[in-house]
Amino acid sequence: MLQAINDRIKGWLGIAIVILIGLPFALWGIGSYLDDTGPRYAAKVNDSEISANEFERAVSMQRQQLQNQNGGAPVDEKALREDTLKILINQRLLEEVTYSEGYRISDAILTERIKQLFTVDGLFDRERFEAIVASNGMSVPMYEQSLRNELRLQQMQSAIANSALVTKQQVSKLAALDAQTRDISVLTFNIDHFSTAAKPTEEEIKQFYEANMQRFMRPEKMKVDYVEVTSDSLAQTVEVDEQQIQKMYEDYVDAVSGREERKASHILIQSSDAPAAAKEKIELLAKQLEQGVDFATLAKEHSEDPGSAAEGGDLGWVALGDMVKPFEQALFEMQKGAVSEVVETQFGYHLIKLEDIRGEAVESIEVKRYEFEDELKKDAIASIFYDMSERMASLAYENPDNLDVVVEDLGLKVNTTDYFSRFEGTGIAENEKVRNIAYSALVLEQGSNSDIIEISPDHVVVIRLNEHVPATAIPLAEVSSKIENILRVQKGHEQTKAAALEVKTRIEAGESIDSVKAEGIDVVEVIGLGRKDMSRVSDPSILQSAFDITIGADDESAVKQVDLISGDVALVVLSNINTPEVVAQDKMDLVRSEMLRESAIRDFTSALVVIKDNATIETNKTLLQR
Repeated sequence: MLQAINDRIKGWLGIAIVILIGLPFALWGIGSYLDDTGPRYAAKVNDSEISANEFERAVSMQRQQLQNQNGGAPVDEKALREDTLKILINQRLLEEVTYSEGYRISDAILTERIKQLFTVDGLFDRERFEAIVASNGMSVPMYEQSLRNELRLQQMQSAIANSALVTKQQVSKLAALDAQTRDISVLTFNIDHFSTAAKPTEEEIKQFYEANMQRFMRPEKMKVDYVEVTSDSLAQTVEVDEQQIQKMYEDYVDAVSGREERKASHILIQSSDAPAAAKEKIELLAKQLEQGVDFATLAKEHSEDPGSAAEGGDLGWVALGDMVKPFEQALFEMQKGAVSEVVETQFGYHLIKLEDIRGEAVESIEVKRYEFEDELKKDAIASIFYDMSERMASLAYENPDNLDVVVEDLGLKVNTTDYFSRFEGTGIAENEKVRNIAYSALVLEQGSNSDIIEISPDHVVVIRLNEHVPATAIPLAEVSSKIENILRVQKGHEQTKAAALEVKTRIEAGESIDSVKAEGIDVVEVIGLGRKDMSRVSDPSILQSAFDITIGADDESAVKQVDLISGDVALVVLSNINTPEVVAQDKMDLVRSEMLRESAIRDFTSALVVIKDNATIETNKTLLQR
């Protein structure tokens, strides 16, 4: 569930941790799926319990994940439950040991990480953060605790990675092996040439069908009933208050007025040393201005403001808040072209000239009305949407056996999807999250209402099972021709393998490649093949086989038979191994980095084994047998 919010464990060691612990840190559930008898926990790890509910939810998630990976094929339920419990135990052990070993995440670090995860366009989106956490069945404190656990584990990862060591000799040896190239010949036996397979009998087709029934199944499908809340559906219910529009317009006018700018010049006489003399001087300058002396000329000659005096006192464009209060107040009360009375500030005495005024034009209320109406509607819809979503989630949870109370309380209607599978659907079932939850144990097996599902920021639904159609076998008549082709290919492949094996025996006995050439056999020589030269061979298995075989006096493994993806069969014949005398430093550095990563993974795995050996672990065997 935490993974659905964000995949925060990154990089090579993160992958190793996912393999080891397998599931997100947060797997809280609601309700109980067990009988009233027996233990109410899946396992005890030291003094900490893993609840049965947490275990069942984890099993359900793992089952879905495996079926998604394997095209909906059934899973081994017993192995699934055992593996899932091991994963949860590992998870709990790692949580405990990181805390006991002193790894800590401060509130500041936690806050910063959450901001990073939920920042959009440079701003932290608090509402979206809370909505996503809630939609995943978690409270904010639960999420924060899970994230703390995860960040502590990352601290432990870093500590282990930083302690990994490899020697220069080890690096040199492995780098030389990595840079090694090989000379090979590839003999490809064409299945169309060597296959003489007859048409399979009806009995053979039937036997293959019955032995491989799982390959010929129509996938399970289901319908769900659902109720939904969308922002679009709420728009018609919102009415705009005329008084609010008027208030918004007044605020707009005030804001536009506050954005006015004034171009000003001034003459400053500083007063810190001799206030009386400074005031007398500024008053004499004021009289000269009254007599028609140019303002800029006086500023250049007498102003004691080093930043503007040389420019004739020019201060440029000034907005409210740019200047000290007395200066600003005088400037914004003046008329264009006027010169102020003497103004006193903490800097001294000023004479101010207002050169020009500019500001944003105030648009009429008729022009601004549509903008204000849209804003008011948007805010109102968002508030109603949030309230209805919360109410729908609460009612669906409190009344899990039907949607009637949700419909009656919120005035919604029940919709029904078309059939959809685990992997595709239409309408709301086109959303992967909806399909996953529909096939979860909560909805499919228990028949309960789902938790609220966020399809988009302005569209949420609650679903429940309407009808489930299990996977069914496709009749033999419909797949008979397909099976016939499969059997033809299989028999032809066996014949082609037999031809390749005969040639392989001859080459291993000492015959040359030229002597075994024949119709249907394509021979290609590849010189200096590297470990990553996929483009130089026709099939990945050829490249892998080229580096699996070695040359020796009595070593028959210098020739290897390979089944190709195309159905053909190949013989890979190794003729020479080329080892470089010197490996470039950048290659050495890359190999060293890879070795350190592998060493850290081994160290972490070993650490986990030691942690488990020193822990007291008790499992509920009954749960594993369900």
